[in-house]
Amino acid sequence: MKSTIYTDSYSKNQTQIIKGFAILCIMLHNLFHWINPMKSSENEFAFCSDYVNLFLSNLTDHPLEFINIIFSYLGHYGVDIFIFISGYGLAKSFSKTPRHWGIFMKHRLMKIYPLLIIAFIYYFFTRISLYYTLPNKTELYSMLYKLLFIHTFIPNEGMSLDGPWWFFGLIIQLYIFFPILYKIIEKHGLTAFAAIAAISYATIYSSLYLFKMPDNIYIMQNSIGHFPEFCLGILIAKNKDIAGNIWGFILSLIAFSLGNFHLALYPLTFISITYVFVYLSILITNNKLKLNYVKNTLLIFGKYSMVLFAIHGLFRWQFVVLAEKYNHPLITLALALLFLIEVLILSIPAKKIYDLITQSHSI
Repeated sequence: MKSTIYTDSYSKNQTQIIKGFAILCIMLHNLFHWINPMKSSENEFAFCSDYVNLFLSNLTDHPLEFINIIFSYLGHYGVDIFIFISGYGLAKSFSKTPRHWGIFMKHRLMKIYPLLIIAFIYYFFTRISLYYTLPNKTELYSMLYKLLFIHTFIPNEGMSLDGPWWFFGLIIQLYIFFPILYKIIEKHGLTAFAAIAAISYATIYSSLYLFKMPDNIYIMQNSIGHFPEFCLGILIAKNKDIAGNIWGFILSLIAFSLGNFHLALYPLTFISITYVFVYLSILITNNKLKLNYVKNTLLIFGKYSMVLFAIHGLFRWQFVVLAEKYNHPLITLALALLFLIEVLILSIPAKKIYDLITQSHSI
């Protein structure tokens, strides 16, 4: 058995499938982690060793809730897969059409601002139609911070208005750094990736052991915390084939597992689970598994992934209330399915509006 396996570069459909998988993980996480038995017990922005013990005990005590429990605890890693495939896609595009930093950022902002405006429109819609109120002054300030993409630097603002919107600040920061990261990795390859990852981890570990971050400001909500996953996407995109090493896969599994129990390895969980995903994606591609229904479903969610990300958090609360009210595993699963269907339907007009606005600015 060869220790390294290869596959062709991800096709457009494959990247859409990966985005579809990532957004489903994110959507289900953002629904389930407000529902018992886990209820906001995940190591996404900070670490608590009790959470993994709660995860394991709940799997034993509530076996019928395993889907809820798994996505509650692990679903947020869909963000890291999204970051990885974003770095990969940007690098593929940039290698064909290099752009000056200013031009690059102009095009990226022309992609993000319409998405954020659509998210705000849906926010107003839900406030009026579901809660019969308008946003107050504090919420309007929060909107301004998000329009300026500074919310992840302001205490209590990263998760304001709609929790998933913290990602807008992160992705803009990654865009800002992308051209220089791309050039460094293009020139120095794996050495550059290792150096960038070392800087990222030095910052993360310093925040864990040497200095205290201000309340409700998190390294893992900002670009420095996710450079390794982003740069892994760039590194892989610069090679003709995608390679995966079995020993890297095994070490990543070990690091990810131990990182859920020990603070010292916690920062490695994000890159390790990303590498595990890359390796498994190569295996699935090489084995040419049909799974047409699964692939087609993921393609649909991948196609709408950007607008789904922008609006899904606004429509989860009615389903959370109902799940808590009935407190039955099968009802919770049915509600999760209805949630996915509802948000997918609501994303169709959002995607049409988004495409109309951005069609003349495609990269």
